[in-house]
Amino acid sequence: MGEAAFEFAIIGAGASGLAAAGETVQAGSTVVLEAKQRPGKKLLATGNGRCNLGNRNVSPEHYHGDVQRASRILERFSPEKLEQFWRKNGLLCRELDEGRLYPYGLQAASVLECLLRRVERRGGEVRCGFPVEEIRREQGFLTLSGPSGRVRARRVILACGGMASPPLGGTDAGCRLAQSLGHHVTELFPTLVALTVPPERAKPLKGARSLAEISLWTKARGVASSRGEVQFTGEGLSGICVFEISRAYGELSAAEKREAEFSVCLMPEVGPGDVFALLRSAASSPILPAQELLDGMLNRLVAREVLRAAVGRLPELARELRPPQLSAIAAKIRDFRFPVTGTAGWGAAQAMAGGVPLSEVDVSTLESRRCPGVYLTGELLNVDGDCGGYNLHWAWATGLLAGRSAGMAADPSVRWDHRI
Repeated sequence: MGEAAFEFAIIGAGASGLAAAGETVQAGSTVVLEAKQRPGKKLLATGNGRCNLGNRNVSPEHYHGDVQRASRILERFSPEKLEQFWRKNGLLCRELDEGRLYPYGLQAASVLECLLRRVERRGGEVRCGFPVEEIRREQGFLTLSGPSGRVRARRVILACGGMASPPLGGTDAGCRLAQSLGHHVTELFPTLVALTVPPERAKPLKGARSLAEISLWTKARGVASSRGEVQFTGEGLSGICVFEISRAYGELSAAEKREAEFSVCLMPEVGPGDVFALLRSAASSPILPAQELLDGMLNRLVAREVLRAAVGRLPELARELRPPQLSAIAAKIRDFRFPVTGTAGWGAAQAMAGGVPLSEVDVSTLESRRCPGVYLTGELLNVDGDCGGYNLHWAWATGLLAGRSAGMAADPSVRWDHRI
């Protein structure tokens, strides 16, 4: 239960915290305090262990929340500049699908090692198993305390992350600390998350996958849409295209959520008239069973459910289906509806929507306007990105900005090891 004093203390050994520590360590003594028993646990899981660390297509259009203020930071920390940063620190990047950037070796561990090396080789310290529960200003220092002890620092960076994925370290601790320092926190909800549907609709489709266009509707309006592979689970619908519209669901009012529906277009490349023509041609076979009518077009589990929803009891042979029945099947293929009952929750979410408004920090430094000497980064701020590396880009950008800003405030004479 000792107490030590440092120039800088960073709360959180995740992406933004370690990026920040690699900056502050160049300007003074630095300690990183991590509640978990090892650093970077969530980082190691990103991109299925490959670490989708950014995207070439970063722009404000891929972010949500306080986007106008965030755009200044995104402009300053472009994908090209961050790729130069990684190269400078011995990590090569490669681009895969849709602009996604990964470490060249496709191992998240190499990213974590790069970050830790920047901190530890300059004398920085990473203390794991050290949750911070309180921050108080005492005699020119900020005192950080928790069950593992107390640490004093002249400047503190809150890089605690958000509530997504509690098994990997997701927590509301950062939001609670920010509130204790006088900050507001906007409404929080999970994003980049699967959405649930009634069990009787989900279970027959469990394990099916379909390339589709998916739209989110309320009774009054279409809310959002995306295209990609839909994964049907025992609880609902998942896949990147579902993740991309989950934020729009989170923004709905309680009344709108009660009305929310998925519309799944299972053949988005084919027009309605052409779908009917394909069905009529298939149904002309003299021997094709009716229950197999769609087997050459759709995933078989999905095909059975479409037929059941469109026609109910089927005749024995497809040629016995009448034109109105074929029209009903074509309509279901183009607009297969599911009521949305909610999200899969924080445990399944990749990110948190909401946080501390950017109006409460100086966006040129990320220093708190409510508590000077404290800086906020990453998911703790009211900015979240689309699927595809955008949230990690935000973590790197804000971590580097906060770390450099805190370091310059402590020692303006430091010669930094890279230019951003």
